[in-house]
Amino acid sequence: MTSIYERSYTIFKPLVKRTSSVFKPLDTKLKIARISTSYEKYGAFILLMSTIVSSMTFVFTTIFGSLLLGVSLTNFLIYFTLSLFMGISVAMFLYFYPTFKISERRSKIENSLPFVTIYLSTITRSGMQPKNLFEMLARFKAYKTVSQEARKINSDIKGLGMDFPKAISRGMLRSPSPAWTELLAGLRNSVTVGGDTTKYLEEKSKGFIQQYKRRLEEFSKLLALFMNIYITVVIVGLVFFVVISSLMVTIGGVPINTIKFMQYLIVFVALPMITAVFLLIIKSSSPWGAED
Repeated sequence: MTSIYERSYTIFKPLVKRTSSVFKPLDTKLKIARISTSYEKYGAFILLMSTIVSSMTFVFTTIFGSLLLGVSLTNFLIYFTLSLFMGISVAMFLYFYPTFKISERRSKIENSLPFVTIYLSTITRSGMQPKNLFEMLARFKAYKTVSQEARKINSDIKGLGMDFPKAISRGMLRSPSPAWTELLAGLRNSVTVGGDTTKYLEEKSKGFIQQYKRRLEEFSKLLALFMNIYITVVIVGLVFFVVISSLMVTIGGVPINTIKFMQYLIVFVALPMITAVFLLIIKSSSPWGAED
């Protein structure tokens, strides 16, 4: 079955080839973000999605805007500008999505490292060889992102026959998290130079636990700040806008259909979008819990 990336590339291949310098920086990011496609196909996907969203926005705003506000050249220019804005917004979101994905993976890894290092230090204390650590960690399903990284390293060791230091070095190159990279570097050095792996993991777990506690404190402060912003700016601002716009209709000078259209847009489009953004920011900042 042809993927959406391949279909996009079939349509926009000439344009992507001419603008390859724009999408080339995505090559490494796509690999670290674990998005399984080339940067050319992903670039074509960006162009396809932005075109679809822009076209649909223009069609729907033209239909509903014409019903509410009537037909005029000025309105059509507004609809066109809005559709262009939506298309560019989608393109920018998709362009930076691999960066967001890397950041998400980094957060998940760093939030799980205190528990992962405790787990690793426990099994090394029982006498397990370092090269077998990642096979065990790959089965640690509570923290899927770390398990995926460990599974890839274990695949390099067991599947490709790489020695432990080389497999660790490759894992460091794929790592989305500096803390995970540092942990891998320490494990590699403890094997190549010779050292107490158990003691190293115990010390790292203590450091990661302290960092985790600090992140919890910072998150509680951030949550309180977002709650205040949401209530005072979003909710109060929305009520204020509805009251003022209603007064404008009473005073006169602004068509009632225009006011209605703006109120519908704010209440049924802007408010849910802003709320969704707040929830996404809070969820991405949260250090609590295992991964879904």
